[in-house]
Amino acid sequence: MILIDNRNVLRLKDRELLQHLSKWDDQPASGTVFSETAKTGALTMKVLHDGKPLYLQSKYDPQKEAQRFAGKFDGEVSKHVLFAGIGTGAHIQAFMEKHPDAKFSIYEPNEEVLHMYLSNFRLNDLPIRHLEKIFTGTEEETVMAEVQQLLAASNNVIKIITLPVYEKIYGEQIQIIFQKALNSVKDRHSALATNIAFQKRWTINSIKNFPTVLQTPNILHDINQSAFEGKPAIIVAAGPSLNEEFENLRYIKEHGLAYIFSVGSAINALIEQGIYPDAACTYDPQDINYRVIQIIKDKEIKEIPLVFGSSVGFETLESYPGELLHMIVSQDTVSPAFIEFSEKIQLNFVNDAPSIAVVTFQLLAKLGVSHIILVGQNLAYIANQHYAKGIDYGTGSQTVSEEKLGLANSIKDVYGNEVKTTDGFNRMRQQLEMYISSHPQVKVWNTTKGGAAIQGAEFRALEDIIQNDLNGTIFREGWTRPIHGYCTDHLEKKLQEMDRQGNILETVLKRILDVLKSIHQEVNLNRTNQLEKKYNQLDAEINAMKDNNFYKTFVEPMVRVQQEFLNQNIKHVRHENQALKKGEVILAEFSNFITECAQNYNFAHQLYKEMKSEIESIIN
Repeated sequence: MILIDNRNVLRLKDRELLQHLSKWDDQPASGTVFSETAKTGALTMKVLHDGKPLYLQSKYDPQKEAQRFAGKFDGEVSKHVLFAGIGTGAHIQAFMEKHPDAKFSIYEPNEEVLHMYLSNFRLNDLPIRHLEKIFTGTEEETVMAEVQQLLAASNNVIKIITLPVYEKIYGEQIQIIFQKALNSVKDRHSALATNIAFQKRWTINSIKNFPTVLQTPNILHDINQSAFEGKPAIIVAAGPSLNEEFENLRYIKEHGLAYIFSVGSAINALIEQGIYPDAACTYDPQDINYRVIQIIKDKEIKEIPLVFGSSVGFETLESYPGELLHMIVSQDTVSPAFIEFSEKIQLNFVNDAPSIAVVTFQLLAKLGVSHIILVGQNLAYIANQHYAKGIDYGTGSQTVSEEKLGLANSIKDVYGNEVKTTDGFNRMRQQLEMYISSHPQVKVWNTTKGGAAIQGAEFRALEDIIQNDLNGTIFREGWTRPIHGYCTDHLEKKLQEMDRQGNILETVLKRILDVLKSIHQEVNLNRTNQLEKKYNQLDAEINAMKDNNFYKTFVEPMVRVQQEFLNQNIKHVRHENQALKKGEVILAEFSNFITECAQNYNFAHQLYKEMKSEIESIIN
């Protein structure tokens, strides 16, 4: 039976866990978890594992063993510790006495062990004020979710201390779960960092690029795709192994054996070698992205079509001397709001990704190519080199520093050897593997000598592919010529409706600010009787804002991070019993968010007016 003191703690800390564990109060023991008295008279615990009894803590002197165990971590600074295995709690107590400022959480895989602890030992004997979380079970998805929350809350800095006997019982299982959780949180943090960096740029670019989108072919809709269907295509990236493939690529280009798509800065190396790809692809939203293709502008090369993502840095498109084609990218909320086909055709787009190579892979798969050949896609450091010859990002060094190499991760290369890579490269590889697995109809070959092994992409030398698989000329002249285009008949009506939605949103934002002002007055005067009514008004106006098309198209994408933080910070407020405290939290969180929305509305509205003027010129 769970002790009364522990019930009181769990009612405050985790009522759901208390209800879940209370079922053990009324059911017979499983016969696999036992408590017994140690030689010193202290209580200890043991479990049956593979038919053999294993003591969770010493059967002679649990206290002395716990002190020895805690002594292993003397001198270490730990802000948050996750104890995997609770046992009698003696090791936790001993550790926390040596690290009184640390926060801690407890994960006990065995529910019955946790129930036995709660029935015989007091949580209050631990420094309960520093206890963040207790959770149990071995269901991978549930445990991962709990660990992810702890990692996110601690900025990925958690020390995991496993009860020694649990290394034997659960070691591999715990390790796998924790590693998956860490990878998931790293991905989430990476996505959040990307959103913070680019949420405004994506929308600014999409607005500024939309007139160009209207006047250029959509590569997924407007060209004759029979030029690509069943044909091989090459994605040329800027990895250092590209240096070994220039002559092979020159041969392929001269004989039209496959379509060559350059991605990112590889265009610089190719042009330096006098090799013009069949298209260059770009999608990066940053304002400095134009540097990647500056060589084409400087040399006024008209023979290389540029396939741009619709949310690419708008500076990239200015004064481009060659043909332009576009692909709608998932971060673009502007184009889908205005584009309409004359027939009932769904707008085709590519998903945003950590690398232009991944975006281009999606593009080529959607165009129906039969083979995708990866060249220069190292996704790792080769001979301490960043990039192929002819590529300089202005860092002052073409080589990787010893410091960077020391921080790099190790993965397998195409030969099965260890090779150094980064978290960024690794995410690109994983995304590429995901899209390869989801397009089994496309045969993928990785020709990158010494590059990272890519699951689903067989490693083959490019010269071998040329000799055995690229059979004759497949390149079709004039493939960039459009056979369709966007219908603009509806645009005037769409613009009129967006004008109306913009005016409505301006009014709604003013009403929200008025409601927040009245909540502020009630809280300042300690008047609580009208607050719930005002919260309902606030909810109604917030919903009106979220339903507004101008907000969804232009403003919401620019405040996605603030929206996420708001959701996180506000989710517990509905359970707050103190009316004034609840009012203060709502006031602080929503005031900041709505102020951001109002500022971004003003900014977006000015850009929208400029875009509208350009579109009207195009229509007329």
